[in-house]
Amino acid sequence: MLLGLAVFVVQNVADFELNDAQVSTLKFRSGEVDVVGTLVLPMDVQSVVLLIHGDGPMDRFASRGYLPLINSLLDAGVGVFTWDKQGIGESGGNWLNQSMSDRATEALAALARVRKEPRVAGRSVGFLGFSQGGWVIPRAASEGDPDFSVIIGGAVNWRRQGMYYTGLRLAGEGRTPAEVEVKVREEYEKNDKVFGHPNEQNAPDAFAKMDRDRFNFVLKNYNEDVTPALKTMKGPVLAVWGAQDVNVNAAEDSNVYKALFSGASGRQVVLVPNATHSLLRAELFNYQLVSQWPIWKQYLFVALGRHAYAPGTLAFISDWIKRPAGL
Repeated sequence: MLLGLAVFVVQNVADFELNDAQVSTLKFRSGEVDVVGTLVLPMDVQSVVLLIHGDGPMDRFASRGYLPLINSLLDAGVGVFTWDKQGIGESGGNWLNQSMSDRATEALAALARVRKEPRVAGRSVGFLGFSQGGWVIPRAASEGDPDFSVIIGGAVNWRRQGMYYTGLRLAGEGRTPAEVEVKVREEYEKNDKVFGHPNEQNAPDAFAKMDRDRFNFVLKNYNEDVTPALKTMKGPVLAVWGAQDVNVNAAEDSNVYKALFSGASGRQVVLVPNATHSLLRAELFNYQLVSQWPIWKQYLFVALGRHAYAPGTLAFISDWIKRPAGL
C-alpha cells in the first residue's frame, strides 16, 4: 500500500515538469510593450490554448501552479501558450496600467503571433482563462476570431463580484448576517463614490492602504460588465464554474450566461459540483486566495498534481476544446 502511494505521489509530482513537450519562447508586441511567453506543444498537437491569467502579478506558469493543468492538456494533444503579465518576468510594461480592453488587445496580439508558428498552422487556436480572464476573453472573442473560448470562474460585473467576495470574506471572519449586510452596503457606497464617480482628492483618504497603481487599476475597471461582449463572441464558448466558488457568485453568473447564450449555437454553460473557483476539489482547496493555503495544503497540491482538480473536469475541458475543430 505504501509503495502504491509513493508511486502515485511521484507520478503526480511529474505534473510539475515539462519533460515530453516541445518548449519554445515567443515574443510579441502589445501596444508599445514587448511581451514574452512560452509555447508548449505535445508531439502530436491538435489544438492550442492561450492561457489568460486572472488577477495579480502572475508569471507565465503562475509560479508553477499552472503546470498540472498544462500537462493534462498536453496529454490530450492540446498545446499551450502562456506569457508573463506585463511587468512580470521577461515582459515589459505594468499589468496594473491595463484595462480589460487593453488585456483583450494583448490576447489578440498573442493569438496572431501563435498562429504564425509553423507547428501550429492548420490547428484550432483559442482562449482559456480564469477569473478576471472572464472579462478579457469575451472582448477578445468579439473583436477577433478565436476558434474557441473557455472561461473558468468568470464574473459578469466587477462591482457586484467585489461585493460578493467581500460578503463571503466577512462571513468567514465570523460576522453575523446583519453585520455583513451593513458592511457590504457601506463598501458599495464608498466604492461607488470613489471608483464609480472618481474624485482624486478624496481617494487617498478613502483608500489610504491601497497602492496607487492598484487604485488606478481598479479605477480603470470598476465599471466593467461583460454582458454586451457575451452577446457578440465568435466561435464556440464553454463557460465553467465550480459550484462551491467563494470568489464569484457561480449560480447567479452562470444563469446570466445561460440567458445571454440562449438560442446561440456552440455555447455550453457548466456548473461543476464540489469544485472551487479554479475547479480544484472543494473539500481540500476552497479558499479565496492561494496565499491562505496552509503549508500542508501546498504540499498536498504538489502531491496530487492534476488530481487536485475536481474529478473528470480537466478531461471534459480537453475533450470540449478538441470538438469545435471536428477532432
